[in-house]
Amino acid sequence: MPVVPVVPGEVTRSLPTASEALVRARLLHLSLDGALQVMHRDFFRRNDSKAIPSRSLADVFKVLEEKEGVKLRWLAAEETIMNSDHAAVDEFQKKALELLSAEVSEHSAVQDSTLRFTGSIALKNECLKCHVPHRTQLGDRFAALEITIPISAPKQSAE
Repeated sequence: MPVVPVVPGEVTRSLPTASEALVRARLLHLSLDGALQVMHRDFFRRNDSKAIPSRSLADVFKVLEEKEGVKLRWLAAEETIMNSDHAAVDEFQKKALELLSAEVSEHSAVQDSTLRFTGSIALKNECLKCHVPHRTQLGDRFAALEITIPISAPKQSAE
C-alpha cells in the first residue's frame, strides 16, 4: 500500500468532537500516567543512577501498544545513534529523519490503515554527554519519536 503524505497545512486546528476529545484525553492520560509511574520507579524509588529516561519510557510504550494499539519507536540520526534498534528501517523513517535534520519539526503520512507521525526530540548539549559521549562538536542535535496509530479505512466514493 502506498504511503500518502499528510501535508501539515492541510491539517486544521479545529476543535475535536466530544468523542474525539475523549479518545485524545484517554491517550494523554495513559501516556502521562505511565511516564509518571516509570519516572518515580526508576529515578526515585530505585535510585538507579544508570537509569535512562528513553529506556524507562519503553514500559509506557508497551502499555500504549497493548491498550490502544498505538506503537511508539525512538529514531536516531546516524550521529546520535546509541542503539542500533533506533536506526531507520524503512523509507518513511529515513525520509522523516532527512526532513527533521532540515529543521522540519514533524513528518506524517497515512499507510496501510495507520497514521505514521514522527516528531523531533531535542538533544541539548547536556544530553549528549550520554547520547554521544565521544562527540567532537558541542552543538545541539536531535532524535525523533515515531508514533503509529491505527485509523479507520477511508470511505470509498461511489462512482
